[in-house]
Amino acid sequence: MRKIAILLLLVLAFSPSAHAVQKKVTVKKITTVMDAPNVQMLLVSKASIITIATVDSLTTDVAIGAVDGAGAPLWQKVIDSGVDEVAMATTVDGAANVWLAGFSSQAKSAFTETASVVAENPDAITLEAAEELRGDLNVLTVWKISPVGELLATYTSQYDLPGLINSISVNKSGLSIVGVLSEKPFLQNMSAAGEFSQQASIGTSKTTINTIVRNSDGSSSLFGSSTETLGGKKLAGIRDGVLVKTSKSGAISSVVRSSAIKGDRSWLSADSSLLLSGYVKVGKTTETAITKFTSTFVPTWTIRFASTGQSRAITGAGISYAAMGSKSAIASITGWKPSKAQLLVVAFDAKGVMTSAFGSSELSDPLALAYSKELGIVGLALNADQSPTIFRIAAR
Repeated sequence: MRKIAILLLLVLAFSPSAHAVQKKVTVKKITTVMDAPNVQMLLVSKASIITIATVDSLTTDVAIGAVDGAGAPLWQKVIDSGVDEVAMATTVDGAANVWLAGFSSQAKSAFTETASVVAENPDAITLEAAEELRGDLNVLTVWKISPVGELLATYTSQYDLPGLINSISVNKSGLSIVGVLSEKPFLQNMSAAGEFSQQASIGTSKTTINTIVRNSDGSSSLFGSSTETLGGKKLAGIRDGVLVKTSKSGAISSVVRSSAIKGDRSWLSADSSLLLSGYVKVGKTTETAITKFTSTFVPTWTIRFASTGQSRAITGAGISYAAMGSKSAIASITGWKPSKAQLLVVAFDAKGVMTSAFGSSELSDPLALAYSKELGIVGLALNADQSPTIFRIAAR
């Protein structure tokens, strides 16, 4: 009996702890770079902060621009192919190229016919020219842009219906896209040569996939939430967070559910190191959960903070960063006592112990979070007017 007890203690001693003991850190102020009222997406490419927006002229176009770490303009580019086009997700590859994924339309001309009889016009009314009809946004479109704003390539795949894109992920083997089509989540893979695979459905309208990580072998890891049985795993809470692995063909190979009894959970962001952030809602309590997973979806550490539910997480130089809309004091963060939702960015070491914290009373919910060794952490968050603002935590 004593040997069993000793063996149990040794197992516990060498097992990874999911909940690390936290040390006190003092909050530092986040640097605001510039207001970006029309920006919908943000990423970083080396020393450039890249912003993406939708602009309207004769057609709907994609505006992409770059500023430096202080907000000074570097370059601007408008993607206008003569049809409506909207970028919905973005990422950057290992060569610092920017990738955009969205939907475009095919132009549809108005029907015209020459009249054989000239109509009388006693009041001399000038007739306006008929506007060209806009087509449905049903062409899946991927744009590849160089670090200095050159459009390097455009890849398209015709769909039957318009769709939405939630996330893209790129590596040397190609690109993976997740979105919504006919109210169902879908996965679309593209090879490095620009060849699109057959589209795959992931569950039904009861499943939401928010983000994707493409693996080196062409398979993918998908993260979101579901209220249906998925991959043979049944619903445990009101809504469960789900971690889904798919094969190269898009077939589901495994599912892990993150549940809270009588709770609503969802994963909102993930990076290639499998650092995830999401929300947990139980009754009137809402928290942000930040968890580091292994490649087999086993958590190595996790931590929760009271929040608005909005969050983003990313890894940079071996440090894990999580941004959230924090709405209450946190015992382990000195000087942090928000009276309303405020932006908080927390850094963690490999064991999930907080090493630093950064806050802003001027900003609230995060919209995007990115990292480069040249710039450090760069993000997009809502200001007091509920308009996007770019912020930065400089590299150390």
